[in-house]
Amino acid sequence: MTEEGTLSIVRQGSAYQVRYASNNPRESDRQVYACPDADTLGALLHHCGVESGAMTQAYAELGKGRMSVLLVALSPAQMQVFFRPTTSSGS
Repeated sequence: MTEEGTLSIVRQGSAYQVRYASNNPRESDRQVYACPDADTLGALLHHCGVESGAMTQAYAELGKGRMSVLLVALSPAQMQVFFRPTTSSGS
């Protein structure tokens, strides 16, 4: 079973930060996944099932200094490996 959500990617120097947000408002926030370079980002996107055309468009937007946003459907295993839940501090 997969969960639909959104990846938002921003470039910081030669590194990238990838954030996952679930389309389910009841889901907890997830930690940011840091990619040290474009090759690591490409491997992550490929592993998440992003098609090559969408990757090309994402890199084009990032190259212009913009945020790239991609719709994805991730398995629980993918979310656990790449986007662990954030730890809450009390409540």
